[in-house]
Amino acid sequence: MLIDSFAPNPDAVEVHSIVIHAPSEVVREALWTTDLGGSLIIKLLMGLRSLPEFILRRGCVPPRKREITLQTVIDSGFGVLAQQPNEIVLGVTGRFWRPTGNLSPFNRQDFDRPVPRGFARGVWNFSLKEDNPGRTILSTETRVTCGDDKSRRKFRAYWFFVRPFSGLIRLVMLRAVRRAAVQNRER
Repeated sequence: MLIDSFAPNPDAVEVHSIVIHAPSEVVREALWTTDLGGSLIIKLLMGLRSLPEFILRRGCVPPRKREITLQTVIDSGFGVLAQQPNEIVLGVTGRFWRPTGNLSPFNRQDFDRPVPRGFARGVWNFSLKEDNPGRTILSTETRVTCGDDKSRRKFRAYWFFVRPFSGLIRLVMLRAVRRAAVQNRER
C-alpha cells in the first residue's frame, strides 16, 4: 500500500473498513462526491473541535451548510501525498494536541524528511479492493508519527481522549460512502 512509504513506523494507527456491494469504480466516485460530514454526529464532533477557535474569534460563525467532501478535506489543510486508482494518501503536519493553530501549511516535500521535533505527522488513506465482482472493501487507515519523545507524550495524551471520536467519524464517513455508492449503483 502507498501509505507504507509515508509512515512505516507510526506511533498510532487507526484502521476501519466496510463492505460495499458495488463495483470499485462506483465506490471511488462516491468517495469523492459524498458529503462525508452530513451526519449530525460528525457536525457535533467537528463543532466541538472548532470551539476553541470560535471562542478566540469572539463568535465568528463558520458557514453552516458546507459539505465536507474529500476535496474539501484536501482544501482545508490535508494534502495529497500519493494517488493511484485504488488508493489515495493524504498528509498533514502539526501539533494536533493544541486547541488552536495546530496545523502547519502543507508542503509535499516535508513528507520525504523526518518529522521535526515538537510536531506530529498524520497520514490518512482510503483504499479500495474489489474482492468479488460488484463487491468492494473500502478501508481507511490513519497513522501518526511524532518527531520526538516530548511530542509523542503530548500526542498520546491527546489521542487517549480523541481516538474514540476520531474512529467514530471515520466509521460514519465510510457508511455515508456506502449509502451513496449503493444508490449510484442502482441508477
